Amino acid sequence: MPRYHSRQLAEVLLAVLGIWLVVRRMPDYAASLYVTWSNSIPGQAADGPNILFLQSVHFLVGVLLGLALILARKPLAAWLSPAPTDASASTETLVAVGAAIVGIYHLAGGVVTLATQMASASHAVLWQGGVSVVVGLALFVFSVGLGRLWRLLRGHAGPSVE
Repeated sequence: MPRYHSRQLAEVLLAVLGIWLVVRRMPDYAASLYVTWSNSIPGQAADGPNILFLQSVHFLVGVLLGLALILARKPLAAWLSPAPTDASASTETLVAVGAAIVGIYHLAGGVVTLATQMASASHAVLWQGGVSVVVGLALFVFSVGLGRLWRLLRGHAGPSVE
């Protein structure tokens, strides 16, 4: 199995998350387009929010966030793994990258939820989106510290190569 430098591994993982964000809503959006084109929107109130518009916003925000992540993977990887000369990825780096990826996922989901639900202003959905944004930001911002905490909890005093 090839061994990656930690920065290379972080770039690959961030790119994979970006690709996933781009494609994950495609089936939902395709179903929305089909329902709209077949003129069989069940339960669509005349004065309610346009379901296709909400789905379009949801889809486009996910695509834009995914593309931004793909394009910004190098500076993000440099932030997550500041030492580009590691022989291979350490557990600390993997934990940091994993926490950042989960944080980006929650942040993206929260932003999409808030963007698509502002018209309905359901308090439960707004709380869900807001908490998702806060959790995502916290995981992303503190991801490097979580990696260091992992190293301390595991008892590794120096840099480790695993």
